[in-house]
Amino acid sequence: MFLVVWQIIFSTDYILLPFFILMWVLIALRFRNKHYKGSVVYRYFMPALVIRLVGALLSAFMYQYYYGYGDTYFYYFGINDTFNALFSNPGAAYEIIFKDFYDWDLSTHSYLTYRGIFTKPKEAMVIKLGAFMSPFGLGTYIGTSFAITFVSFMGCWGIYRVFYNLYPHLHRTLAFPILFLPSLCFWGTGIMKDSIVLAGLGLFINGIYYLFISKQKKVLRSVFLILFGTFLMQSIKIYVFASIAPASLLWIFFMYKNKIRNSILRKVASPLFFITGAAVGLFALQKLGESYSQFTLEGFLEEANKVQWWLKLSTERDGGSGYDLGDIDPSMSGLLRVFPKAVIVTLFRPFLWETKKLILLPSVLEAFVTLGFTIYVFFKVGILNIVRISLSNPVILFCLTFSIIFAFCVGFTAFNFGALARYKIPCLPFYITALIIMLDAKKNQGKTIESNA
Repeated sequence: MFLVVWQIIFSTDYILLPFFILMWVLIALRFRNKHYKGSVVYRYFMPALVIRLVGALLSAFMYQYYYGYGDTYFYYFGINDTFNALFSNPGAAYEIIFKDFYDWDLSTHSYLTYRGIFTKPKEAMVIKLGAFMSPFGLGTYIGTSFAITFVSFMGCWGIYRVFYNLYPHLHRTLAFPILFLPSLCFWGTGIMKDSIVLAGLGLFINGIYYLFISKQKKVLRSVFLILFGTFLMQSIKIYVFASIAPASLLWIFFMYKNKIRNSILRKVASPLFFITGAAVGLFALQKLGESYSQFTLEGFLEEANKVQWWLKLSTERDGGSGYDLGDIDPSMSGLLRVFPKAVIVTLFRPFLWETKKLILLPSVLEAFVTLGFTIYVFFKVGILNIVRISLSNPVILFCLTFSIIFAFCVGFTAFNFGALARYKIPCLPFYITALIIMLDAKKNQGKTIESNA
């Protein structure tokens, strides 16, 4: 392929690259030394960030010198136009960032290279958020990419800190799926929707933990993180929020249920929590359906058909690697029948024989390792034990609920292994984390039996 249709990387990017690397390394060192000196997590912060910056650089090279096109081009064109407008006409830059496209003055349109993308709210939001970060990158693609990557990394770091607080003895094992997972370090970087959504997801989970779960309450900070994280997810990929919200409710409900000391009350609490959770979930879905048509069954299927049509078209056009879930009945029973296929395709595919492109090989290997690890856990822990441990552990229940709901949404709509590799990254850390905690629970169960004997 190796096309250069448009240009996003210029000589300025290469000249300023050492400066950007030094800047973010110094910022990260100062942050790490201030907050984590003497902590065991101190050792993971810098390596994890450096790998993300390398991933952002490789991602930039891939889009410029391999693909020669992509959504990131249009995002950057809009970001760069806004950055330039900051100096020539700050009023126009203000309108681009804070006003709806249809409310702009006519003069504002002249500052943009491609105006059409601003008519799409999700894409426009990526540009607006990227415009805030562009001064850190001096208007360059790589510099702005590093800035967004740093924010995305901090979101993942927030997730890691939550799980470390819950399972400090697993700090090394948990670092891999949350901080060092290859697909996360590559596809979760740069000027893309996925980077910003990861940041929002991390903020949301960190806020939930410190507001409801942790003994160390940080109320105002947590409320802000939850609201801002929700805003980022809702503005760009609302199905991420639709997946994490019910999982978080389960986490909170069952965490409080387990704190009930009276065994009878604890047993009574389970159905009450389920009924309350279901009622809240249905109410939330009803309200979402009123505000966002894609949250109704008809709207979801319509949105899925649009995505499937485009991805199938682009797959045929570019000779990409696609997959098919078979005939889909546009009803609730039809969705339930295809549910397992969609989850499996997200978590474990593409298989080794299903890819036609070398660039997808890392994704293939990662999916293969994930499948192998899943099989290992199933044999090591046992299916019945997995069910028992999952239902008794709110953290595992939270991770599995989110990853499975999310995996279905992505697997049902992607229909292209290239897109799937990028879309599925938010759920992989949680799925693998759930497996790790299961193994740990099984290990501790064995120790308890030995000590009792």
